[in-house]
Amino acid sequence: MAHSDDDKFYLSLGAGENQQPLIRAAKSAGFKIIGVDRNMLAPGIKDCDLRIEESILNYRKIYYKICGLVEPTQIAGGYAASYGEALISFAFLCERLSIIGLSRTLIETAQDKLQVRRRLTELEHPHFAQPQYLEVTQSMRREDIDQLGFPLIAKTRRGASKKNIYRLDDWGELRHFLSRRNLDALGVRGHDLLLEQFIEGDEIIVCGFVQNFNFHLISIHDRIAAAAPPYIDLEHRFPSQYASLTQSVCEVHEQACLRLQLSDTPIVSEWKVIANRLYLIEISAQIPGEHVADFLIPRGLRYDYFRNLVRLTTGEKVDSVNGKYQQPITIRYWSENPGWGEWQEAIRTAAFARVLNSNPPKIIASNLDRYGVAGYVS
Repeated sequence: MAHSDDDKFYLSLGAGENQQPLIRAAKSAGFKIIGVDRNMLAPGIKDCDLRIEESILNYRKIYYKICGLVEPTQIAGGYAASYGEALISFAFLCERLSIIGLSRTLIETAQDKLQVRRRLTELEHPHFAQPQYLEVTQSMRREDIDQLGFPLIAKTRRGASKKNIYRLDDWGELRHFLSRRNLDALGVRGHDLLLEQFIEGDEIIVCGFVQNFNFHLISIHDRIAAAAPPYIDLEHRFPSQYASLTQSVCEVHEQACLRLQLSDTPIVSEWKVIANRLYLIEISAQIPGEHVADFLIPRGLRYDYFRNLVRLTTGEKVDSVNGKYQQPITIRYWSENPGWGEWQEAIRTAAFARVLNSNPPKIIASNLDRYGVAGYVS
């Protein structure tokens, strides 16, 4: 396939199902697509003009291969519709290719829940709060833990998909949890853990874009979680019962992104709401999963999330959300197999439905273990 020197390319780090909406949006915007995936049968590969067969984590090899295909100046932008190590890999490519995106230092800080908590300690807003927290160290004192109180939450500093989240109800459980034998069994090191005060309250998810350090709110919706750890997602409901907090949500995010030096990036954050105070659970510089970006936002708000993600990552001004249009949306997850008859009945009125894991494990360890999902337009 021939390419001229005038062609402009969009780099898609990954070409799986989650990346397809971004690939298509970039193509619709007039870009040619460079798709990187170790699986050349990934569903998004067919929409790519140039294909690089490589693990998305091998950023040095990817950079070398890109330079063998096009001039780096021809790459207008790109993104990785993923999380964790993939975003760190993409940050390296942003630096080397001089395209819009967070630096490795900033994305590594944003992925460390302890660093985020520390940097937001000084954030002052009447509606902002954080759970009390404690770094797990050799020299922790009993009075410091008493200050957190029980129950408390233990979580890894760099976790995702509700993995490695534990509730500890008393001193006996904490001592057992922090024993070397238990941590070895979990595959977790002590200094990678964070202890937090347990906060009881309703939950909301906030999605937005930060462009030139200005926060653009896209959506606020309610998250209904399982009652027991790891608190997997069971439902997402739009619009939120806490829509009245919109102004405070925007002000808090504006400050938080400044303190974390996050700009020109998508943002998704999770909060518990108690008496109109927003308790930060976590904030991430990535696109929302859970069918929020590809179903809840476009159907609930008539807002093209991925078209605007392309605009954000190529330096074009993102569109504002038309707040007047709000269509109620529910996304429901099943942790266990409900049985064929009940599943068929549940999805009869659904706008979409998917079995994610036909044989879910008896003990659900993360969001990745759930049986199925369906989306409803009310």
